[in-house]
Amino acid sequence: MTEPVAWGVLGATSRIAQKAVLPAIDLSSRARLVAVASESTASGDYNTFGAPNAYDSYETLLDDDEVMAVYIPLPNNLHAPWTIRCAQAGKHVLCEKTLALSAAEAEEMIEACASAGVELMEAYVSPFHPRAQALDELLASGRLGRIQHARSNFSVPIDPRDHRWRPEMGGGALLDLGIYCLSPLLSVGSGPVADLAASRVTSESGIDISFAAWLGFVDGHSAAFLCSFEGPFLQELEIVGTELIARVGQAYSPGPDDKKIELLGHDGDRSVLEVEGNDPYLAMVEHFCAALTDEAPLRHSSSDSLELLRLFDRLRDLAARRGGEG
Repeated sequence: MTEPVAWGVLGATSRIAQKAVLPAIDLSSRARLVAVASESTASGDYNTFGAPNAYDSYETLLDDDEVMAVYIPLPNNLHAPWTIRCAQAGKHVLCEKTLALSAAEAEEMIEACASAGVELMEAYVSPFHPRAQALDELLASGRLGRIQHARSNFSVPIDPRDHRWRPEMGGGALLDLGIYCLSPLLSVGSGPVADLAASRVTSESGIDISFAAWLGFVDGHSAAFLCSFEGPFLQELEIVGTELIARVGQAYSPGPDDKKIELLGHDGDRSVLEVEGNDPYLAMVEHFCAALTDEAPLRHSSSDSLELLRLFDRLRDLAARRGGEG
């Protein structure tokens, strides 16, 4: 049996690390937690999930020769410098979304990891839930007919004191939520994006608190999304075909109980496609471990992340030219 991958976590006190990824590493038979690090909280004041080493310095963790892979749940502005530093230390990297602040920054990260011979994957969890995989299969089957339009919405009220409201830390709705909205839209049709439009509402601090976009594809179908730090909690994805409409609720942070895809046909008839549930964070960790030990291809590659960030760059430029400052 292949030895479990030895993991370290930078910024181990982050909410996503504590609630999702550290428990996943702890549960996985493919993973072994050997070190955590926090530069803001003493090791006795947070859950280390039994890690034998709890460091107060990220550099000290990277000096630990036992660590093979590092998970980075730090704020967006720290993704690039610490990914590059991990690569220099010979560590594989699972970096929290969104991978980078810009496509240019992502290219530097990808080049550093390639030069060091280490893997880099963005911790974008949605593709690792069976419902997302079932939706891909449904699209490939042609049951929806010719795709006409797709839309995605993700809004969640974020406390203005949160670091995601701070521009210097890579805050904003697009960088925090946009990957969930845009990635599934890119997988719906065939061919590249031909046209784009975007608008935003910005805070006094300069972040986008709401970001909306429209995309036109060369095959003729269109797509739209809205991501926002305002309004009630909402996660939804809808794909409109000539034969069926597919709707998914709780689309972007699904858990074991989120198993249904609603299908609407002609004359208003409704049916439900139900799949198995899972812990997508556990599935993501195990997939990354398999890529390291079995050389399995990454389901969400760094080139996928780069494509998305290039679109983000274009959309932000369009929104800035349009205006919409609050």
